[in-house]
Amino acid sequence: MNDQNSENLILKKRLNSYRGSKGNLHGLPDELVIDIIKTWERWPSTAKSFYSSIAIKKEQMAFILKKGKRILKEGKHKMGPFTAVEVKTPSIAKAPIVLNLDKNKTLRFYQVDQLMEFLKLSS
Repeated sequence: MNDQNSENLILKKRLNSYRGSKGNLHGLPDELVIDIIKTWERWPSTAKSFYSSIAIKKEQMAFILKKGKRILKEGKHKMGPFTAVEVKTPSIAKAPIVLNLDKNKTLRFYQVDQLMEFLKLSS
């Protein structure tokens, strides 16, 4: 979490250079928007704590997300090459693999093969 806080402090300083006199954000570059989104995806706590750690409001984050989605959709920024992940499968999993679909729906898979089959069928 200490690395996250130091990363957020750097983002906060970078954001401050684009603040107006009333605290509004102006002219955010695409690289900064993508960096904020990547950091937010790795944030282990609540969204509210993330906003306060980089000193922005919920509405400002909504603007950043909207701009980030547009950047990614237009293909201006590439997220990097695909890297395959190797999953080692024991014969019987001790703890289930939990897939949260939404607040009310949770799927549990006790074998990786079952999860892979589900993912193939749902794509």
